[in-house]
Amino acid sequence: MTKAENKLFDSLKELGVDIEGTISRFMDDDVIYTKFLSRFPDEDRITPIKEAAAAGDNGALLSTAHKLKGVSANLGMGALSAKAERIVSKLRNNISEGLDEDIAETEREYDIICRTILENR
Repeated sequence: MTKAENKLFDSLKELGVDIEGTISRFMDDDVIYTKFLSRFPDEDRITPIKEAAAAGDNGALLSTAHKLKGVSANLGMGALSAKAERIVSKLRNNISEGLDEDIAETEREYDIICRTILENR
């Protein structure tokens, strides 16, 4: 593991990202995991969620939130995945109460993780 990976991993661990468990799922290949992490901020995954919500397009909102939930879970970002799951669950149950707040919380968590990755890659 390089010094840069150590710094990135340490910073993400402070945010609750499951580094060890995720590296294990990546067949103990921390280099590949680091590549996936470093690419995470490059694809804007929040703007499509906000745009779908603003347009009232619950189908697109469900799809984009579900993608974020899956990608973040695969990368060990449990808190982010859980926040996206709240959006998905509410949409699947036709619950709109608190949805805007859930989207805002998800955006905040997403921004923190992306900023941390960008500052340490």
